[in-house]
Amino acid sequence: ISQYRMDIDSKPMTNVGEVRVIAAPTVDLTATGFIVSITAAADLVFGDVCYLNSSGQALLADADAIATSGAIIMATATIDGSPTPTAGNFLMHGFARNDAWTWTPGGLIYLSTTAGGITQTAPSLTDDVIQILGVATHADRIYFNPSLVQVEHV
Repeated sequence: ISQYRMDIDSKPMTNVGEVRVIAAPTVDLTATGFIVSITAAADLVFGDVCYLNSSGQALLADADAIATSGAIIMATATIDGSPTPTAGNFLMHGFARNDAWTWTPGGLIYLSTTAGGITQTAPSLTDDVIQILGVATHADRIYFNPSLVQVEHV
């Protein structure tokens, strides 16, 4: 099957038997899967994970507090969203590759206490939030599937 870009808002998706996503992107700093355009209210780079603020804009997620956690999207490119909010593309569900990553394959990926970051070490301090964002499929690739369940340390 050829790779297709589908703009769901402009084309009907009737009789779709399957949607295939490339599970092992071959190019550094790329993502495949469900990608959406959302306005960013911060400067972002590929791989930054974000939550949505009360205006529906993407901000860097951070596991230091429940108010800034809730990561649901990952930036798929550099977005200059500050000081003027700017639309950019975000991965909601799928695979991402960054050759600078050094994951242990099969290990879970968590929201980090570093704003916008991801880690394979679950946060553990008081008020930190544990949110699983996916799993490492290779040293340089992850399956991004953020959980909506969050656990806050007390």
